Amino acid sequence: MAAATTALVALFMGTATVNMVATSDQDAVIAAKQAELARMQRQVAVMKADVSNLKGDVLTTAQRIEQRQAFLVNLLSGKANLEQLAAMMPKAGPAVAAQGDRQHASVLAPFAKIEREQLAFVDQATAAAEARYKDTQALIRRLGLEPGRFVHQSNFAMGGPLEAADGEPKFQELFLSWKKVEQLESALSSLPSVHPVKNVNYTSSYGVRYDPFTGRTAMHAGLDLAGPTGSPIYATADGVVHRAGWGGAYGKMVDIGHGKGIATRYGHMSRLMVRAGDRVKKGEIIGRMGSTGRSTGSHLHYEVRVDGRAVNPTPYLRASNLVLAIQTRVDDAAQGGPEVPAAD
Repeated sequence: MAAATTALVALFMGTATVNMVATSDQDAVIAAKQAELARMQRQVAVMKADVSNLKGDVLTTAQRIEQRQAFLVNLLSGKANLEQLAAMMPKAGPAVAAQGDRQHASVLAPFAKIEREQLAFVDQATAAAEARYKDTQALIRRLGLEPGRFVHQSNFAMGGPLEAADGEPKFQELFLSWKKVEQLESALSSLPSVHPVKNVNYTSSYGVRYDPFTGRTAMHAGLDLAGPTGSPIYATADGVVHRAGWGGAYGKMVDIGHGKGIATRYGHMSRLMVRAGDRVKKGEIIGRMGSTGRSTGSHLHYEVRVDGRAVNPTPYLRASNLVLAIQTRVDDAAQGGPEVPAAD
């Protein structure tokens, strides 16, 4: 009996030992699997973070591109005022990163291409605006005037709304260049830009000439443009009629103030069709040609005056097509925006 008991105990202990060894092996396997699972979970978490970061980068980049595009459209179409444009100014920020893993770079590559094209367009538009501004300045100087008469340089300072805009430098430069052009061109509405009569026949120019009544030399302060009595006479720029009536030697005459110290005078008319205080548009008929006052025949005596002093009208007539083109461009911009450089 004792021997049997001893044998039974030995068998039990052996079995227990085997079971303990098996359990230990299983625990090790399980622990290894758990470690592998944890490693995989960490990898999944990293992958999810990478995807999330990539999505964030794509979203941020797309929003920046859309903001830039909206700004460009509104700036060049004239659909937003200064404050609105300043609020839309693309904020300073990094371009699409060229670094990172292949997947990241591959996904963002199309955005980087669009951003490069946008910035190239901004450079072209800025250069076009600066060239247009210089051309307009040159035209004004051809007329014997200074651009500062129309827009003071202080109006172009980067103050006001732009200070709060904190925009990207290239977009700020474009904004300022385009506003300079718009402000200067818009101010040119005061320049005479249409001919006062059609089918012009010059009979006397500006300057010293022989007076037809005295035969002596005398200063002639305008141009004499001959034509049949009753021929229509047109306002050469937008303005307000300062005087309409008898002007002594000028006969029946009209004075129109156009702003910026610029005025025009029309003399010897047979009929007046405006009154003092009337607002007139360029090309509007203001009277009829005649020979009233100190005149030898039917003609218009036409003067351009700057700060109350008569100047030679000839440069204005010669440049009328250029001035009118600028004024028309401004009018078109108010309705649908100025032309923009064509994309390559």
